[in-house]
Amino acid sequence: MASDVTGPLEENRPAAVKILLLTHKLPYPLHDGYNLHNYNYVSKLCGEHEFHLVSLGPGELPDSIASIFKSVAVVPCREPDKRQGIGRLTHALSVDEVFDFDPAVFAAIREVIEREDIELVWTAGAKMLVYSHRLSGLPVLGDIADEAAKEAMHDVKRARTPIAVARSLKNLANTWRFQKKYLGHTGICTVVSGMDRVTLSRNCPDLDVAVVPNGVDSDVFAPQGVDEVFPSLVFEGTMDFLPNKDGIQAFCRDTLPLIHAQRPDVRLFIVGKNPVPEVEALASDRVIVTGFVDDVKPWVEKSSIFVCPLLRGAGIKNKILQAWSLERPVVATTVSCGGLPLEPGVNIEIADEPQLFAKTVLELLDDVDRRRALGKAGRQTVLDKCSWDAAARTMDEVLHTLLERGPQQDYRPTRKAITL
Repeated sequence: MASDVTGPLEENRPAAVKILLLTHKLPYPLHDGYNLHNYNYVSKLCGEHEFHLVSLGPGELPDSIASIFKSVAVVPCREPDKRQGIGRLTHALSVDEVFDFDPAVFAAIREVIEREDIELVWTAGAKMLVYSHRLSGLPVLGDIADEAAKEAMHDVKRARTPIAVARSLKNLANTWRFQKKYLGHTGICTVVSGMDRVTLSRNCPDLDVAVVPNGVDSDVFAPQGVDEVFPSLVFEGTMDFLPNKDGIQAFCRDTLPLIHAQRPDVRLFIVGKNPVPEVEALASDRVIVTGFVDDVKPWVEKSSIFVCPLLRGAGIKNKILQAWSLERPVVATTVSCGGLPLEPGVNIEIADEPQLFAKTVLELLDDVDRRRALGKAGRQTVLDKCSWDAAARTMDEVLHTLLERGPQQDYRPTRKAITL
């Protein structure tokens, strides 16, 4: 089921809704898609609504970010449950154990709801559904952003050993079962791309799924005139995230040698925090693995081409939106581009096979006018279609639609559910 929430705002709507946002980590620092997603929506909508936050710790928010919330409650993360024998097997197979449930977190949620007279619960990410699932009497937004089953199916297809196949099938089955059980209480579920909606709707046909694409801050990610380091490529992302790790490893193994065969002077910058040993091992005199940097923008802007060679993944890739906003030409695989307003050959070049990817990169390196045209078209795409302001307006429609419907009537609380 698709939700129609893109109409104009109604003038007679209440000025503020009391919203409780549940996050599995604090929305700071603003270095990954999850934090950017949560921060930008709240910062754009806090003038319209009153936001309260319950988040897993550790850490605390700086005043500049805490100020967008009326209240902030941070519950320290507890140690993971270490079970043995039959208990470990039961834990692995139970859909209720896919994500941890901490009674202390649930107690904090109940306290804020009762104290602040919360009107709507916004669950950011699948991990927090285990808490909103135990509530009734309030409308719940299931803002999962990226649909997980597609990733799990990818792992099944790529598994090469019996153990890997069994592990991947178990993960896929638990993902499907978790979605069916833990999304049913949400009035509307939001994802960031149409493909995510298609996949999720196949598994949960009665679920109301709305597509609300991510945005990018075009002022923050505006070109600053950084001198280009020519010829160079850049890939940016959190480097312990499996799709990033697998994608850049495959690129360095299969595609970069084809580029170096024609242009041995090309350098590749791999920019992002937490590089795992497999990524660190890619470093050489022509491959620079930076690890964490305070600001990714200069690294992206100084590079000749932004490459996004992902082989798996869901949702919208913020890294491409940011590269577009910085006027960088982008070459990407098809799987990297879900949910983006693509115009191949105008604002992006698409290449899936290593030979075609290398050929496209080499041709762009030889054509500065083409690189500039792609970069300018990418930034114009951001300005026209990918701003956080536009995304926030659509999300505001979702919130008001959900509030008007009230609590999900088809939801049947479990014995642990709390009616407020």
